[in-house]
Amino acid sequence: MQMVPILGDYINQFRTAQCSSYPYELQLLFRLILAMGCGAVLGYERERHGRSAGLRTNILVCVGAALMMVVSKYFYYKSGEWTGNIPGAMSVAVDPARIAAQIVTGIGFLGAGVIIKERGGIRGLTTAATLWYNAGVGMACGAGMLILPLSCTLIGLAALTVLKTWESKIPRDSYKVVHVDTTGLGDTAFLTLKTYFKDKKIDIVTINFSQNLANSNTTYEFVVKGNWDNDELLLSLSHLTEFNFVTHTRLS
Repeated sequence: MQMVPILGDYINQFRTAQCSSYPYELQLLFRLILAMGCGAVLGYERERHGRSAGLRTNILVCVGAALMMVVSKYFYYKSGEWTGNIPGAMSVAVDPARIAAQIVTGIGFLGAGVIIKERGGIRGLTTAATLWYNAGVGMACGAGMLILPLSCTLIGLAALTVLKTWESKIPRDSYKVVHVDTTGLGDTAFLTLKTYFKDKKIDIVTINFSQNLANSNTTYEFVVKGNWDNDELLLSLSHLTEFNFVTHTRLS
């Protein structure tokens, strides 16, 4: 019969101890709400472009990073002061950054999941960087900063929107593979093609070739670098079929 009152006393003592140990929970809650707003701004931009890590993912990353930062920072905060003495245990060294330091590693694994390799290229690097960036914003919110996370949110939004328009106007070189099928097994075709690329100012990075002895033909693979928005460059490659020894060309 005495069990219930005793249990109730323990529960009341636990509640009192918890409230006295963390007196600033409303302020900490505001930090999480701020992190949710910052994460939503960057997440909306990713969601609007149809990326795999969109609104919900970025909000969870930002708020999660803020939460871990809060827990890491205030884990040993009791009765208005920092302490490394846990009741009933030996003294320990206080390290508020210990949990927060693992956020960077965790976000690295999460960011790797949105990077996709397709058709010889990489997609998702910007989305992965946004997740990593959002985690940093969340950590700043969890640490109690205000101007810094808000400013970084605006900087991130500008990088994803305004700079994207400017980036598209920058001349960009990329690598392509030019496949050329030729007749014969001699080096005449190779030297002629190499001279042609040089005259057209097409930069050759690497050259590979394979020969079919049964059919007496050779396939060359030229890895070339250039700005593929330039129509003159594409026309130069299309004119390869004018050589008598060229039977087929393709670009990949």
